[in-house]
Amino acid sequence: MGNSVIYLIPLLVGGMVSDRGFGEGQAGLMASADLAGYALSTFLTAMLLDRFRWQRMAFTAVLVIIAANVATTFTYTPHLFAAVRFFSGLGCGVLAAIASVSLGRTDNPDRNFGLFFAASLLFGTAALWVMPVIISHYGLNSAYWLLVALAVLVGFVAATLPAGGAGRSDEIRDQGGIRWLLAGAVLASILLFWAEQNAVYAYIERIGAASGLSSEYIGFSLGLANLTGFAGALLVAWLGARVGRILPLAIATVIQLGCLAALLGHVASATYLVAMGCIALAWNVVNPFQLSILAGVDPSGKALALATTVTGAGLAIGPAAGAMAISVGGYSTILYLAAALAVAAVLLLVAPQNAAAKPKIAGRSEAGRAGSHRSSNPTI
Repeated sequence: MGNSVIYLIPLLVGGMVSDRGFGEGQAGLMASADLAGYALSTFLTAMLLDRFRWQRMAFTAVLVIIAANVATTFTYTPHLFAAVRFFSGLGCGVLAAIASVSLGRTDNPDRNFGLFFAASLLFGTAALWVMPVIISHYGLNSAYWLLVALAVLVGFVAATLPAGGAGRSDEIRDQGGIRWLLAGAVLASILLFWAEQNAVYAYIERIGAASGLSSEYIGFSLGLANLTGFAGALLVAWLGARVGRILPLAIATVIQLGCLAALLGHVASATYLVAMGCIALAWNVVNPFQLSILAGVDPSGKALALATTVTGAGLAIGPAAGAMAISVGGYSTILYLAAALAVAAVLLLVAPQNAAAKPKIAGRSEAGRAGSHRSSNPTI
């Protein structure tokens, strides 16, 4: 629910133009308002995690989302519309941050982050299929009422979250606090990873078109990429930490490099299809492991909450970096840049993973169990 602001923006922007009559520039500002609220609240949530009960924070966020989406259905003035969407983004950011931290506190974060990414891909795919039909038949307001209904469902499960808050401060002090140098390395890795992914994804249609591929074939290839990305997330869920993290990360990075190399120059249709499928699978292996490593070096959960902020920054930086690369040497420069970012992202994880694997970090698992017992909800 927290990340719905990201998945649905392309569809909602189209509805703002066709249904509300906003200009394309105005619709873009509405989308930016959602994302600005999301980014701000993820940062603030990270700062407030040890001061408030997470259940209350999540329930308050749900109420904000419900109120903002109801208000959106009655708002037709551009500036007021943007303000309302900003508040909706605030609520979504809180839920996204608390969800990440809560998953990091479970006994098997590798598996559970993999399941989370798989579920996210299902949600995003369902939205791409269902929302255009709903909006075309019932108007833009129907999409916001659907978000209200989903938020109500989330409200019912908010009480199952770990208690969190000040009650965990003693445990965190006993574990030595946040090792910010290691956490910072993982956050930098996440930033580079999402910048790499979005630099490629923003121009992947153009790369295919430059090789003479039809828009229908490119769309089919991207649809296949969604399926293989889902498979990659399920692979992480199945593997968990049984084979460690560095080996899968290294293999995923090699696959990324191979796919990026395959996209250089004129790309045959079969090559484009396979490259899209394989790189999406690799991408959805990397990020769950990044978050699991971050959970291991961050007993407080603050860095995990900040990971959502860093993800948004990486998503924003990627297309801008890609645009600069194009001006230098065309699409091939984007691919070389993405390859460098992919390698740097995985190298930044080596030291944090080694630290997270040490026995003294294992206390996080007991802390996760304690948090889950207090919430009367077993870990996933």
